[in-house]
Amino acid sequence: MKKILWTGGWDSTYRFLDLIINKKEIVQPYYVIDQGRASTEMEIKTMNKIKNMVIDINQDFSKQILETITIDRRDIPKNEYITYAYNELKKQSHLGEQYDWLARYMHSLGVSDLELCIHKDDTVEGFIKNDVKLITEKNDKFYKLVDKPSQNELDIFSYYHFPLFKMTKIDMEKYARESGFDHIMEVTWFCHRPFRGRACGMCNPCKYTREEGLGRRVTKPTILMKLKRYMQNRIQGLKNKLINI
Repeated sequence: MKKILWTGGWDSTYRFLDLIINKKEIVQPYYVIDQGRASTEMEIKTMNKIKNMVIDINQDFSKQILETITIDRRDIPKNEYITYAYNELKKQSHLGEQYDWLARYMHSLGVSDLELCIHKDDTVEGFIKNDVKLITEKNDKFYKLVDKPSQNELDIFSYYHFPLFKMTKIDMEKYARESGFDHIMEVTWFCHRPFRGRACGMCNPCKYTREEGLGRRVTKPTILMKLKRYMQNRIQGLKNKLINI
């Protein structure tokens, strides 16, 4: 059985489909509900749609997909060391806050083999590329943090396996086409701030998707979309000022 953090995005969905369709593995998805992220509802809808599309290919695939384990981000236990380590790493380069609370969540569960679909040129790759080892198991392989990384704080990445560490999004597109599930990849979701059910084209995931060769999937923002985003940012800025008064 493979445990995977699945969000309905391009990378984790590629791995999800590869495990089920090609490797015939039983998959245990994990998902963290983040009420503060505007895309949460869209991600959940996307994952349900993808499950149905997989089962449409072969009804037996339903036996390989276990019920998703979910937790509200607000319920993840605190861990002072993990948060300290995360903050130390963040001083060196940009690192998303999910790498703090996700590590705290895995630590609380005692899990050290969650599949995290970090890909080539991802931010995390820059932190750990010199501190991982390749593991080969049966018909599969993945990377994992070495036992004694060059920096103690990198231990926050010891809870994961990294199966896509040497792949790009374009590589995934190629292999998905060869495996016959590229049509499912086209319904994946990546935008964090959707506009009327469409990708906004302005948030970081939209920018990264465009930069990594999948610009065809990114909406070109209209003047109305840009204006709405400007007003949202202004309002959020005012709220932040009020909180700090």
